[in-house]
Amino acid sequence: MKLHGFAMSPNTRRARVMLEECGEAYDFVDVDLMTAQHKTDAYRALNPTARVPTLVDDDFVLWESNAILEYLAAKHPETKLGAATPHETGRIAQWMFMNAAHLSPNIARIFAHTIRLPPEKRLPQIVEEARGEVDRSLGALDRALDGCDYLLGRTTIADLSTAPTLSAAPMLNLDLPRFPHVVAWYARMSARAAFKKHFG
Repeated sequence: MKLHGFAMSPNTRRARVMLEECGEAYDFVDVDLMTAQHKTDAYRALNPTARVPTLVDDDFVLWESNAILEYLAAKHPETKLGAATPHETGRIAQWMFMNAAHLSPNIARIFAHTIRLPPEKRLPQIVEEARGEVDRSLGALDRALDGCDYLLGRTTIADLSTAPTLSAAPMLNLDLPRFPHVVAWYARMSARAAFKKHFG
């Protein structure tokens, strides 16, 4: 098994955490985004979107980090990281889609317009709007985690998908203490060996 990715990419890190959680032996193939290796013909032959990560398992090629989490959970049912019932399938999808569609993109927008872009291209209005959307997602997470250690009561790919998104919170001055259940949950996730290995 090989994982093609960029070591500092949050999406790549999410996939690596899952591989560790599953005890999968794999080779990491560095795709240097700084030198545009992801745009080469060779890499596009694996992933036509020219994004990272991409998992290669024998002749099976899969991209999108959440799809990789789903695949590995199905391949390793003994980990109990995937869904066990239709209700759990829906709930896991709910959190993973919320993260992919709302939380993660808006954290990326904050990063772009406070750190990545040159100052003359940064738009404060985008940052303000994105912070509002992040707060909306964190509010939903906080309510779900009130009285629960994990989003489904036990660790699943819903947690492994969503928690890595918050690794940039200190850098972006996100006011996480307003969401105490999220803070406690993130601390539990950060204490996991797989998480510490790639986000420590």
